[in-house]
Formats: sequence, structure tokens, C-alpha cells
Amino acid sequence: MTVEKPIQDQIDQNYAAFTALLPDLMKTSAGKWALLRNAEIEAIFDTAGDAQLAGGKLFADGLFSVQEVRERAVDLGWFSHAVPLRTVRSSFSI
Repeated sequence: MTVEKPIQDQIDQNYAAFTALLPDLMKTSAGKWALLRNAEIEAIFDTAGDAQLAGGKLFADGLFSVQEVRERAVDLGWFSHAVPLRTVRSSFSI
């Protein structure tokens, strides 16, 4: 089994649970970000970066996912797990 398989399985389970919980989440947490693990919501955050950072600290194995609480869930598969942990700044002159 590849390393990616457990991560993708976790994301798939979390997505299924998230879509089932979405109607209730929309009432209380619309526009926020859910941190999920083992098909359960662990916490709700104001930003995707905060949710990703917390997930990384809480779950060193990387088996978690982050979803935005919005009217329709977005299944990004593997990419739903990929959120940059730092902001890249660039400067340019005209």
C-alpha cells in the first residue's frame, strides 16, 4: 500500500461525513473551515491556514482534511489536503 492511500482514504471518509453534516454546519459555521479526522469534525476555524496548521500539530501522521463550510461541499481529493503553510510575498517594480 502506498503512503498516499491512507491519506486519500481519510479524505474520502471525511468528505462523506462533512457532506452529511453540512446542513447543520451552515446554520452555525458558514464561511469557516472544518478540521476533520476519522469522519468527525475536530474543530472549526476562521481560516483554512489556521485549520491546516492545527491539523499538522494535532495529527503528525497527516491523516486529516480541511473543508470550507459553504453551501456545496467541494471535493478536491488529494488537493483538499494541500494548503500552503506560509504566505509567499513577491515584490516588483514598474
